[in-house]
Amino acid sequence: MKLIDKYNRAHSYLRLSVTGNCNLNCIYCNPLTSDELISKHSLSNQEIIRLARIFVTLFEFSKIRLTGGEPFARKNIIELFEELSILKKEFPFELAVTTNGTLLNGKLKKLKELGLDRLNFSLDSLIPERYAQITGKNVQSKVLHTIDEAESEGFLNTKINTVVIRNVNDDEIPDFIEYSIKTGRNIRFIEYMPFSNNGYDKDGFISSKELLNTINKSYKLTPDELDAGFVAKDYLIKNTNARISFISPISDHFCGLCNRLRITADGKLKLCLFSPHKTEIDLLNFIRNGFPDEQIKDSISNALLEKDFAHPEIDDLIQLKNNDIISLGG
Repeated sequence: MKLIDKYNRAHSYLRLSVTGNCNLNCIYCNPLTSDELISKHSLSNQEIIRLARIFVTLFEFSKIRLTGGEPFARKNIIELFEELSILKKEFPFELAVTTNGTLLNGKLKKLKELGLDRLNFSLDSLIPERYAQITGKNVQSKVLHTIDEAESEGFLNTKINTVVIRNVNDDEIPDFIEYSIKTGRNIRFIEYMPFSNNGYDKDGFISSKELLNTINKSYKLTPDELDAGFVAKDYLIKNTNARISFISPISDHFCGLCNRLRITADGKLKLCLFSPHKTEIDLLNFIRNGFPDEQIKDSISNALLEKDFAHPEIDDLIQLKNNDIISLGG
C-alpha cells in the first residue's frame, strides 16, 4: 500500500540515519556537541534492515538514503550494505548515501559492487584553511580526491552539497560555479537552517533567491526543465556542463510536495526535518518489544496523520528543542 497523508501526499522516500557519530564538527551542524549526543548509535544492522524492509515492502518506498552523523563512521557499515544489497535484489529500490567523504578510503569499489546507486558529498569550502575552520579538520584535499575516485569507480552524477553562510563562505560562490563548469558536477547550494545545538545566527542566512540574483550578474543561468525536481531547483549554464541547484527549505520550502520520512540514529520516526519532539514515534522500542511488522506498519500510518502541511516559520524553528541535525542527516 502507498503511504499517503491527509494532504494526499504519497510518501516513497526514507532518509535513515545510521549513526549520530561524526568525525567532523561543522559549525552549522553540531558546534555545541555533547557526549550524550554523539554516542547515539542504537539501531543494530538487523533492526535497520527490518525497518528498511517494512518501508520497501509494506509501503512500496522506492528510495532509501543513509545519512548520519557520518554514515561511514559506523563501524559495521559495509556489513550493513551487504544486508541491504540482499534486500535490494529481492525488492528493487534506489539506495543512496550522503557523506562528508573523509572515511571512504578503500570502500568505493565494494560499495559499487553491493549496489549503492548514488553518493552525495558535503563540501562547504574549496579553500583548505577555511574548510578546516568550518569542519574542525584539515581534510579537504582528501574529500576532493574521494569525489574524483568515486567518479572513476562508476558513481556518476554525484552531487555536492554546500551550505552557504553569509560572511563564512558566500564569497566562494563563483569558485564553486567554476568548479562545476570544470568538472560537470552538480553543485547544490543549501540554505543555512536552525537546529538544536547548532548555534544558529540569523545574520548568516542567505536566501536562494539572493544567491540566484547574485550569480545571474556574472553567469546566465537557465532552468533545467528536463530534470525539474521539487526539492532542488536546477539550473544550467549555457555552453557548459555545469549544473547549479538551490535547496531552499527556509525561504521557499517544498512542503506541499513532500514525499519523505526520516528515522533518527536512535530509531525515532520523524515526519519532517523540523517536526516537534511530541510527534515522533519510537520504532526501536516497538521492535525490541516484539511488535510484529503489521503493528509497526499501522503505527507508522497513524503517525502520518499528524504530519503538518508545512513546517513553522524560521523564528519558530529557532525555538525548537530536541531537533539536532547530526542525528537526522538533513
